[in-house]
Amino acid sequence: MANPEIKKLIAQSIKQADRSLFNENYDRQAEAVVKGLAKAGYFVVPVQPDQAILDAGKEAMTAGRYRPNDILAQIYAAMVRAGKA
Repeated sequence: MANPEIKKLIAQSIKQADRSLFNENYDRQAEAVVKGLAKAGYFVVPVQPDQAILDAGKEAMTAGRYRPNDILAQIYAAMVRAGKA
C-alpha cells in the first residue's frame, strides 16, 4: 500500500468497529472504514469513471485564463463529487 497513513486509518477503523474475536460484523467494519476515510478527506472512486463522472468533469471545465492546476483541481473535485452519488 502506497500510503501508510491510509493503511493505519483502515486498521484503526476496523479495530474500533468490531472488538469481537468471533462472529465479526464485516458490514460494520466496512462502514467504519468508509466513514473513517471520509473523515480524513478520502473517498473511494472507481478506477474507470462512468458517464456521470465524465459529464461532471466536462461541466467543471471553464474557458479563460486560468492556471492549469486550478482548472484540474476544479475538474477533479467535480468528478469525485459525482462519484459519491
